[in-house]
Amino acid sequence: MSPSVHDVESPSTSSRQRQSKKDQAIRKKIEQELSKKRNYGTRVRQTKKIAGTVSALRPSQALTMKGSVLVVEAAQLMAAKRNDCVLVVDEEDHLSGIFTAKDLAYRVVANHLDARSTAVSAIMTRGPMCVTADTSAQDALSLMVTRGFRHLPVCNEEGDIFGLLDITKCLYEALKKMERAYDSSRKLYDALESVEREWAKNSPAEIVHHMDALRVKMSCPDLTTVLVDNNNNNNNNYPHAAVQVSVKAHVRDVAKLMKAHRTTAVLVMDHGGLAGIFTTKDIVLRVIAAGLVPDNCSVIRVMTPHPDTATTSTSILEALKKMHDGHYLNLPVLDDNRNICGLVDVLRLTYATLEQVIK
Repeated sequence: MSPSVHDVESPSTSSRQRQSKKDQAIRKKIEQELSKKRNYGTRVRQTKKIAGTVSALRPSQALTMKGSVLVVEAAQLMAAKRNDCVLVVDEEDHLSGIFTAKDLAYRVVANHLDARSTAVSAIMTRGPMCVTADTSAQDALSLMVTRGFRHLPVCNEEGDIFGLLDITKCLYEALKKMERAYDSSRKLYDALESVEREWAKNSPAEIVHHMDALRVKMSCPDLTTVLVDNNNNNNNNYPHAAVQVSVKAHVRDVAKLMKAHRTTAVLVMDHGGLAGIFTTKDIVLRVIAAGLVPDNCSVIRVMTPHPDTATTSTSILEALKKMHDGHYLNLPVLDDNRNICGLVDVLRLTYATLEQVIK
């Protein structure tokens, strides 16, 4: 009996599943090695949740380590714990720095440093900005998206770590608010359309114009608005166009491009078509933690093949839900002919979401 259509895996699905199995194997091996040496800690303190404050955002557990730890060990820890950030603490366990996947790509790989002999303290961001548990949630989220921070430590004034805010984990509440807002808007929109049909023949031009303005106001913006904004704004935290590389490009060169274009992801092309996506998280897990040499490793070996994509007509809300459900941070945007229009990241979409929520 031949398999049904639903039983047949697409090439893109099977290739991504193979890559996922490789990732699991890397993590399993690393976890076995980490169990032999405990050179890291975790920090999360329960605080009373107060509505409207950072405490209500449920800060997650923070991975911590001393600055003397080698970069390769930090990469292994991030890979094993499915994280892309560690907080660096001093001898008194107070916050002294932050080290992220982007730091690894920009400051180590792109700068030809050896992760096996470079200490985290040499390339971490010292004295990072942080918030307290009673900081306004809106202020904390606005700080993250306007400054381009994926992570924000939660500490007290003495530097004791209470946890870590991750912008992707803060999306859930924003998504729920947007869904509620646009559900109400759709009902009102339907009512307005009914009224507009009644007025169609005799409405003054001013009323028609006002109705059109209301329609735009109530509709959830699509990705076209974000891509246009990316191409015209002056916010240097967001890339202006998708960086494209060949499947034959080496990881070291790709990291240099990431740094030059201030992006955390590139699109991998093969004969003019989209073959995959490669991110700073992949550098952590699939290159450094896996023990590969950036100069000798082609990006095709460590990219995510056949990534999910969106179209220019995809709404910001739909794109965010796709990224939230798929557990990824970047989404290629294509037109109807499968041509690449751009690449949107979770920070830019979160910023656009917050703009809509607080209108």
